[in-house]
Amino acid sequence: MTKWIVATVVLLVAVVGVGAYALSLRSDVEDKDAQIAAQEKQLAEQQGVADDVQDAAAGLADDAQQAFGQLGEQLDEIESDAAASQEAAQAAIGEAEQAAADAKARADSAEDEVEEANARADEATAKADAAAACAGGYLSAIRGAFDAASVSEGVTQAMTDIEALNASCAETLGSGAR
Repeated sequence: MTKWIVATVVLLVAVVGVGAYALSLRSDVEDKDAQIAAQEKQLAEQQGVADDVQDAAAGLADDAQQAFGQLGEQLDEIESDAAASQEAAQAAIGEAEQAAADAKARADSAEDEVEEANARADEATAKADAAAACAGGYLSAIRGAFDAASVSEGVTQAMTDIEALNASCAETLGSGAR
């Protein structure tokens, strides 16, 4: 009989031990489930933040692209304005030089002193107009340096414009020094 009591007690201890082990495993599983649920919640929150960051970055990229587009349009406009003012200055210089040449020709062919004096006055006015057109072209080139996207681009463009004007204005400005 003692063997049966000992066997029953051992069996009872084993059943209680297995039950305790099962409860321990169940508690561990519940802890792991809670941890997994917390991590899933954190992941969902981080995904929401990542989506917000991605949306903000896309918005920023769109804004930057739009700003670069507008900057390009402004640069094109400035370049076309600079080219137009250079062309206008060149045209004014050419017209003034032609008027000076016409006035000189009239002065050379004038028969009396009054006609010659009027022709010389017209020649001087035409030369003054040519000098004013040159000065306007130089000022426009210098003004363009301040409108450029950067100082180096502005200086480079101004130097190019001034060199182009020098070719047209050399005779006009040099003739006043004689």
